[in-house]
Amino acid sequence: MNVLVTGAAGYLGRHIIAATLKRGHRVRALIRPSTWIDEARWGGAVEVFRADLRAPGALTPAFDQVDVLLHIAARVDGSESAQMADTVVGTERLLEAMAKSATRRIVLASSLSVYGWTAIRGTLTEDSPLETDLYRRDCYAIAKTWQERVVRRMCQEHDWALTVLRPGFIWGRDRAYPAGIGQKLGRWHLVFGPWSRPPMTHVENCADCFAEAMENPRAVGHTFNVVDGHDISSWRYLGEYFRRTGAAGHRIPVPYHMALAGATLAEWINRWLCQGRARLPGLLIPCRLQARFKPLRFSTRKLDEVLGWRPPLDFAHCLQRTYTASAAQQCCTSATPEQVQQVQECLTSSQSRT
Repeated sequence: MNVLVTGAAGYLGRHIIAATLKRGHRVRALIRPSTWIDEARWGGAVEVFRADLRAPGALTPAFDQVDVLLHIAARVDGSESAQMADTVVGTERLLEAMAKSATRRIVLASSLSVYGWTAIRGTLTEDSPLETDLYRRDCYAIAKTWQERVVRRMCQEHDWALTVLRPGFIWGRDRAYPAGIGQKLGRWHLVFGPWSRPPMTHVENCADCFAEAMENPRAVGHTFNVVDGHDISSWRYLGEYFRRTGAAGHRIPVPYHMALAGATLAEWINRWLCQGRARLPGLLIPCRLQARFKPLRFSTRKLDEVLGWRPPLDFAHCLQRTYTASAAQQCCTSATPEQVQQVQECLTSSQSRT
């Protein structure tokens, strides 16, 4: 299978390339012209295609003989206008180019941020309500919501086969402190709802799920939440982080409902005394606090029942691969010698994002 991967130089993207190569597929990596990457490290296993997602004319050749698009690219920081331009406008231009090709299959990397966390009780599933008060959320949630809307609309217009994956907090080597664990304040680490189980997915498990969704015809037409389901509390994970990194710091437990009450009070004061003009940090905006720390359960049932997929790495192995073994060794233990070389080259590529 010929696969086009956007966001190929990013954190998740390069692991998806490794997982895709390991399954024997041919990969074309779409990378921005301004992104530096040592192409020789891929040793010819990956075809690098340089183009800006916002330039549709330059994107059309990227789809030549491509069977499936793995659309991972999104901007994760910057202003709302910058994220909308890169994530949403870039997606529109990419799919306009795809419409001129023979490619008819897309796997999209969305996000759990698209859900309406305020309205959800108990368990978050693929049937949970999406955010309705979108512009109270942060720039990333806004951009990812619009990106998913654009993709769904264009897939419907062109009768393309679509699978949407919504990962939780992605962690792993070089990203051992996911946003849903807590908030750093110098040496102090606030743990909101310390016994809650955040929706975490190790980057290698997440990449394997994307590769499975790409291959498995039963994935077509479905949306899946991607979490590992290891049932690990924020408090326990942060303790492992301190122990394994040797980082100095102190965990401060903060009851979730106390934090939410404080954010609600801050928002009320801003609205009534400051006419809403004060720029509150995200932790003092209730809907944003909920999207990071609300103590819910996260079902993995649909992935299991529809795809028969479960995370290949348990929590102990995820910790080992994050904090001890080299990245190349982690992904190559079960590969053939040829695949070992390919995956080593992929995982030692540039750390920059597209």
